[in-house]
Amino acid sequence: MTPPRSSALRSAEPTIMGTAYGVVLCVMLLVIALQTAILPASVWQGDEYDYFANIREHGLAFLSDRLLHWSPRPFSEIVIFAYGTVANAAHKPLAWIFLALTWLFCAAVAFVPFLRRSDAPVSARLLIAVSVAAIFMLGHPSADFFYWPMGTVAHLPVLAAACGLTLLKISQILSARAEALLLSLALTSSEAGVFFGMLWLGMRGFGLLYNRRIAAFGRARWLLLPTAVGLCVSAEMLLNHRMGGGGFPFTPTHGHIKASLAAAFGPFLKTLIALQPNEMSSGGGFTKQAMASGLALKIILTGAFTTLFMTCDIRPALRTLIAPAIALAGTMYLTIAAAFYAFGFLCCQRHEAFRLDLSVLLVLLLSAGLSTILSEKLKRFSDAPKRETRLQICALTGLLLFTGWTMRWRTSDLSLALAGLPLEETAHNRVWASGLSAGTDMTYAQGTASPAFYYWHWEPGTYHAGGTGWEVQSAMRYFGKTTLHVLPPVSLTTLPTTP
Repeated sequence: MTPPRSSALRSAEPTIMGTAYGVVLCVMLLVIALQTAILPASVWQGDEYDYFANIREHGLAFLSDRLLHWSPRPFSEIVIFAYGTVANAAHKPLAWIFLALTWLFCAAVAFVPFLRRSDAPVSARLLIAVSVAAIFMLGHPSADFFYWPMGTVAHLPVLAAACGLTLLKISQILSARAEALLLSLALTSSEAGVFFGMLWLGMRGFGLLYNRRIAAFGRARWLLLPTAVGLCVSAEMLLNHRMGGGGFPFTPTHGHIKASLAAAFGPFLKTLIALQPNEMSSGGGFTKQAMASGLALKIILTGAFTTLFMTCDIRPALRTLIAPAIALAGTMYLTIAAAFYAFGFLCCQRHEAFRLDLSVLLVLLLSAGLSTILSEKLKRFSDAPKRETRLQICALTGLLLFTGWTMRWRTSDLSLALAGLPLEETAHNRVWASGLSAGTDMTYAQGTASPAFYYWHWEPGTYHAGGTGWEVQSAMRYFGKTTLHVLPPVSLTTLPTTP
């Protein structure tokens, strides 16, 4: 039986609390808008140049080789192949357009089912969805995860699927069909999605065997789809030994499963707690300040979502939260272990951002559980309207505090990125004009290289075909050049000013 909606939130009359909801919603939308505004500054890295040159030279044969022998990512590989084909035909990078479409698709996956089917008031639904979307972009570096085409298309769909499953689960509206489709998306997007999907399916299978209810088995028939997909992708990943990459300096964990699993435990615990604006994927950035600020911020976020869930009747049974929590935490742990195994060290920024965003989903699960416990304990008190108003104030204050604290970390990078957008456009146009020009030489301009959207900058200098630098060799191959002059990033502080 669905609990009755809260009368305070259900009211159609304008209220001070309704205005407060609108203000917080606008703040969250502003965060998303600012992050979206710098999408035109996104650039290709060596991977795009190499991949799209192979598309031009080998076509579908290259895609089939990637799928069968290299990358067990059917969804993301097909999408990036389609994007590369269009970019090659247009003779333009189209990076920001591709990323914008990817963002929109992932937002729809993560939030539309919850917005459509949840019994929570519309204002609460909107606030939860928009707040989670904004929080995903804060508290950690965002460049490699949100602004690099090949990285974004592999990892953002996994986060979107995990978010969609989490929101539907805590709202008690997760259908078998939605569960199957979201798991299938995660499983076919990246190796991290394989970890998440198989852990989720494993816990679901254990639950079905434990309950032994015929009706439950009947409803779970949809799960045969992601199970089959997951087994195929997992088999391909293991047979092609994708988890044991070479070419990296030897470390005690490289290629050793037990050592990698043991080494992953410490970083896993720190990732559960830490948040900070600096690069943490190298493993040396888990400072005391990152741990302290992360703990404080996640406590604030837990309090905010707990009180928000209490006001809109999100109160799931505690036992239903165990399987999602194990799947999310297990994915964080296994991706850390996989990095130690494959590379010998923690790599890369996008992986760390992905894990920190999974920790936000764990906060949502914890908040939903606390909402259930506290709502039950507060039933005996009679001042329900006043209590609900206080809960709403706590929720809105907590969301604003978290956003203000983490947005302060991002402000300088965003300011640089927004101020440098004209320079980025000029640099992009110069690269492509030089690359498509006649002759064997080209110039590679780098714009401002703001940390907000730019993870790697290329070392300035002159490079020749067959020499060093995989990224520059890929760019020369793509444009058919033999010499490439890489210019240093432009510093806004050194530009001449007009009196």
